[in-house]
Amino acid sequence: MEKATKKQKTGATKAIGTANGHAGASNSTSMPATYPALDVSKTFDERWHTLINDAITDCKPCEVESGFEYYINEYVQNEDWKAVWKSHQFGCDVVVEVKDVCFPHAKVEIVEPFCCVPNSLGDFDKAGGDGLQLKTKDDLTKFLSDGNGKVPLLELLPILDESGDLDEQAEVLEPILDESGDLDEQAEVLELYRFFYTYIWRATDDHYGDGDYDFSMAHLQPRMKIYYDVQKKKASKAVVDSYTKIMTDYEKKHWQFKIKHEVYRGEEADRKELQKLWVEICELEKQLEKLTYKYYKGMY
Repeated sequence: MEKATKKQKTGATKAIGTANGHAGASNSTSMPATYPALDVSKTFDERWHTLINDAITDCKPCEVESGFEYYINEYVQNEDWKAVWKSHQFGCDVVVEVKDVCFPHAKVEIVEPFCCVPNSLGDFDKAGGDGLQLKTKDDLTKFLSDGNGKVPLLELLPILDESGDLDEQAEVLEPILDESGDLDEQAEVLELYRFFYTYIWRATDDHYGDGDYDFSMAHLQPRMKIYYDVQKKKASKAVVDSYTKIMTDYEKKHWQFKIKHEVYRGEEADRKELQKLWVEICELEKQLEKLTYKYYKGMY
């Protein structure tokens, strides 16, 4: 995989709250730079070939997750690497150390000094009406303890050092890297995983019909085609506006649904509310597929 340019890394961000473990008190600690959540330099062909050759080769929809599990296990170090946990549920970024990758989650621990900043992802939580904005070190530690330290692997961004390479601790990754010693490889693997599950995969893909077909042949090309044409503004303004709105609504509803499952761990969930969210998700997916295939077929 081609190494991302150093200028693509996200810059260090001023952090809040370490002295008393409470987000809101200013201090001199900075949030470290990370590999980008989405590498905009990646081309259609680069993503396509990696996906069909390495991640989801000949996979039926029900086999896609296991395909990615094998791909992640093959290239991502199982433990002892630092990352920024971009929590959707709590609307904050926290520096953590990965102790065990247990796909699709990772067990993490909060590192010292405690470094935490707000992020825009908390809007999903606010829209869900949960009112949970836990940003103290004690609350976050308790949350991790209650969940056996697990957070979604999708929410972890590997940390870079000042040179633009993975942090020095990433030297432990050398046994699983290619001959070039590319320390960014595991970050690129995680970036592709994040891209796929954010923009390509739909929550109900493995529920429609018997699912006895090749996912990449049926869905990958048209969904990637419209994604890239929207990003490059090759599509009409009407298509771009429709796609952007539907994707934004879909992502929000999907995260609300996932968050409520997390919130209600061990408790009786509001079944009617969850069912309503699921119906809305399915409707948004239908709109996305209709727009995608109408646009894709119009190109040929």
